[in-house]
Amino acid sequence: MKRTFVAAASAALVSAASVAHAQQSPPSPTAPAAEAPAEEEDFGDDIVVVAEPGDQVRIDRRTYTLRDDPAAQSTNMFDVLGRVPSVSVAPSGAVTLLGADNVTIQINGQPVPGTNLEQVLRGITGAEVQRIEVITNPGAQHSAAASGGIINIITRQRLDGGLTGNVQAGYDTMGSYHLGVSPNWSRGPWSLSGGFGGWGGAQSQDFTRERRILSSGDTTLEEGDQDIEFGGFYVGRATVGYRPTEKQRFTLALDLVRGGNDITRDTETTESGAPASAQTNLNMVEFYNQGLTFEFQQDGALPRELLKANINVGSNGVQFEQEFAYTPLVGTARESRSLNEQDTDSANARLEYERPFGEERFLSAGLNFDISETDIETARTTLVGPAIPADFSALLEGRQQTLAGYGTFQFEAAGWTWQPGVRLENYRREVMSGGLESDDADLRTFPSIHVRRGLSENVNLDLSYTSRIQRPGFQQLDPALRFVDVNRATRGNPDLEPSLTDAYEANLTYQNNGRSLSLTFYDRISDDIFSPFTETLLDGTILTTTVNAGTSEQRGLQAIVRGPISEHWRYSANVNLMEREFDFLSGGVTERRNEFEYDGAVSLDYRDPDQNAIDADQVQFELRFQGPRHTLQSDLDEFVVANVTWRRKLADRIYGTLSAQDLFGTQTNFNEITTDTYFERTEIDSAGTRVRFAITYQFGDGPQRPPPDQQQPGGPPIGTP
Repeated sequence: MKRTFVAAASAALVSAASVAHAQQSPPSPTAPAAEAPAEEEDFGDDIVVVAEPGDQVRIDRRTYTLRDDPAAQSTNMFDVLGRVPSVSVAPSGAVTLLGADNVTIQINGQPVPGTNLEQVLRGITGAEVQRIEVITNPGAQHSAAASGGIINIITRQRLDGGLTGNVQAGYDTMGSYHLGVSPNWSRGPWSLSGGFGGWGGAQSQDFTRERRILSSGDTTLEEGDQDIEFGGFYVGRATVGYRPTEKQRFTLALDLVRGGNDITRDTETTESGAPASAQTNLNMVEFYNQGLTFEFQQDGALPRELLKANINVGSNGVQFEQEFAYTPLVGTARESRSLNEQDTDSANARLEYERPFGEERFLSAGLNFDISETDIETARTTLVGPAIPADFSALLEGRQQTLAGYGTFQFEAAGWTWQPGVRLENYRREVMSGGLESDDADLRTFPSIHVRRGLSENVNLDLSYTSRIQRPGFQQLDPALRFVDVNRATRGNPDLEPSLTDAYEANLTYQNNGRSLSLTFYDRISDDIFSPFTETLLDGTILTTTVNAGTSEQRGLQAIVRGPISEHWRYSANVNLMEREFDFLSGGVTERRNEFEYDGAVSLDYRDPDQNAIDADQVQFELRFQGPRHTLQSDLDEFVVANVTWRRKLADRIYGTLSAQDLFGTQTNFNEITTDTYFERTEIDSAGTRVRFAITYQFGDGPQRPPPDQQQPGGPPIGTP
């Protein structure tokens, strides 16, 4: 099934191409000058957009640069992600945007597989990123499956003549390291760029899990530690560019990430205070992600007229192999092995045309075709003791494809800028598992509208509505058991229905002289939401599956404020306050529940005015926080994380960065589950304060950043959200 797909998809994609960058909506023709398309310059290792503020608010998105940010320049994009306004990253690695999960992470418009998200982002340094687009309410230009919003990471494209780039090495007190090189070369119409490197390391954490049987009050306490070893290598956006004329551009890019990690957990269990058993859990993970992308862009005869095309073919996969050993103080020892392997081949093509009609009207239309095939193999083998539950081997084969077309039209009326849009998606999914086969088709229309009014030269009001969908992935549909511990397993739900969301937003933005204030009001109403459901089977296995939990409504307010204190100091703060009303289970009956949730970040930034000077310093203090989060049966505890980063220019082309992450060792991962029969609380302690030193060397003849009096006005970096 999969091999025939690769050949057929490759042929089909040659005739239906599309856009890699998610910049489908142009700025309003009547918007302030700061919102015009950016004129970019590259000043060595720092990425600067000099013709607009550091964060650009457009009618359907915000754009943030990494200019002057020491932490972003010396670390990877996964660590940077939680410092972007509106984005929160929990200690477990879960990403939310304005409090919503199911966030789509893109690199140059191409989605990153969720199974390999952290590893792929750790293969991209901040020095390779030009800007980050945050789209909290995606319109018709984007896939309707982006129900939680979009974070699009745009990598830089250098056009300076000759060879430029940087080499970076980093090491921390826990033994983790990163080594990478990002060369760039151009001559005439040709250019080459990319990032290459590897990472690795280890860490140890304390592990505690408490279980309490509600009917009897019996308590089981499991305590121990887990050791993690990880490593991998990457080829990030290795790009060949060809620009034969000022109006044409061709690019071919290769992305490749491979790596893995081993987690060993040794614990001992007591029951009502008395020793009961010992457990060992060895979890071995290998992953890969690879893709080839071709892009074409043709500027038209009219200003802002544009034809863009993109073809991407890729594959990704992850293999989980686990070995469990259970030795009771009284009774029979058990050992087993569990295997779960998922491989996906995918291809997509997009074609988009943009055309202005005078000064006030703008048309954007496009076609999009996506296809993917996934194989999921699951097995369990008993090594020692009785086979409880019974050994098994299962295979799921799935194919899904989406053919979509969209159109938006931007125009001026009654003092407002209007951008209505509509997206039509024809989705088909085929699944073969356990001798059963299903073939489902779904044709839906997704409307959207974004409107803007300039209340003054510095104040904009944006209103928007979008309709979205969250379709279950093949893992969520696969009925095979996937063991994650001696007696814990997860299982997919073949009857899982898609979740539909209606999202409303209102945003008020003020920008003036480097100061900005943004207030965003939002209301998201979702039906048939996905939520984990846990139960105990007759053989003692604790099973978690995903179910449709009814209706959820999220209403909230986000505030972002930032600006200078003096020539050397800047401040920034953002906070998201959300009231969530959702269904939950109580005594086997679904009831409504109201919860208050919050997250945010504050930071203080010091910098010497002339960052080109030897011994120029930049220091950044940051505090990130997130309140408790809730699902159908489970709760995640709050966390607070404090970080500090100091960057200094050591020599003409050498920068050093010293950072301390999780200063107070508070980044502990808590999770609680409450069912009708038992309560469980799991705690994985923070690994402790991580002190990291990185050194960056710039090579080649690329220009340095100009002195402060020659820089154009701009807002603060992404590091001060």
